[in-house]
Amino acid sequence: MKHRQGLINVCLVIVALEVGGGLGYWGTRVHDDQILTRHRTLYSNAERSQETAKRQAAAAKQQTASPTTRYVTKVLAKHHFVGSALVVKNDHIVYRKAFGYADQSRLEKNTVNSQYQILSIQKSLTATLFMTLVDAHKVSLNTRLSRFYPTIKGAKQIRMRNLLDMTSGLTLNGVGSPKKLSEKQVVRYDVKQLRSTPKNRGKWAYQPVNFVLLSGIMMRLTHASYATLFNRTLTKPLQLKHTGFVQNWNRSPFKTTGYRYHSTKQIAPDYNKVYQETGASMANELGTGQVYMTAWDLFKVEHKILRGDVIPVRAVRELHQAGSASTYGGGVYNQANGIRLHGVGYGFESSALLTRNGKSGVILLTNDRRPAASIQPAATKLFDDLTKGKL
Repeated sequence: MKHRQGLINVCLVIVALEVGGGLGYWGTRVHDDQILTRHRTLYSNAERSQETAKRQAAAAKQQTASPTTRYVTKVLAKHHFVGSALVVKNDHIVYRKAFGYADQSRLEKNTVNSQYQILSIQKSLTATLFMTLVDAHKVSLNTRLSRFYPTIKGAKQIRMRNLLDMTSGLTLNGVGSPKKLSEKQVVRYDVKQLRSTPKNRGKWAYQPVNFVLLSGIMMRLTHASYATLFNRTLTKPLQLKHTGFVQNWNRSPFKTTGYRYHSTKQIAPDYNKVYQETGASMANELGTGQVYMTAWDLFKVEHKILRGDVIPVRAVRELHQAGSASTYGGGVYNQANGIRLHGVGYGFESSALLTRNGKSGVILLTNDRRPAASIQPAATKLFDDLTKGKL
């Protein structure tokens, strides 16, 4: 009997231990789960707090932004602007921002250091290079074209000033060579392919071939390539660190991709089509549209030219004179409140407006050109506001 009672007592102890252990384990498990849940809640709250902080910071930044910053951003947003924008007032940067993608396929966004093709704005630089030779008395604005290219019809009646103002009556058959050519070959090709219409001499017609000829003339006078003249006169002395020729652009990490519009009515960017420029096209744009720059480099070079750091101010004034009712002259459009420069092509559009003293200006560069959302109206409005003291 005692033996049986002992066995019962042992069993009761074992059961008690098991129940106690189970309850202990259950209690520990509940405690651990409570801690884990609390940690998860705290982590989730931390994430939410970070996101909230970011949104609040962004909102605060927008609220504390200067009236100029808010206004310019609003104008650019209204015009669906993609690219880099720069506004300078009295030698001080008052706006410098970038929007959209430099390369959407890689999710690389445009920055203030992004580089774009400046296209026809290069003509203003070619004209300045030519004026350095005029200032050195190697050629004059009245020199006749026949001195260099006597085989061109009516060359004796065409002067250098006509080429600079695009009033020469010369046009090019086609868009240039289908093959990639050297600089000298491009000039020779255009001389053979151009057409001269004497009755149109003195009338303005936008024909890039005028500046191809100017490039050829400079190369003859200096015995140097156009690229060499450009670099030793502008790039190096002015320390243009984000400037170069599109033929060598792939070496730059700041290169932007040019995008095609899918419809002439397209307003918003969609990055669906990439523009692939050929090597032949790059070569054909000799002196007229084969340079890339950042917004800052573009402002800097035009600013330096206008203030007389490349050619004397008197030479700048002589160069920048309207040669026709178009106001075009010396590679720029001459306005009452300053100069206007514009370029379009290969998915890019460039617009620059500066005061005559070079102290103030607006630069807009885009790699997503859309005819229905041209950057020109926005650039013009901002510049008008700038010169009227509204910015």
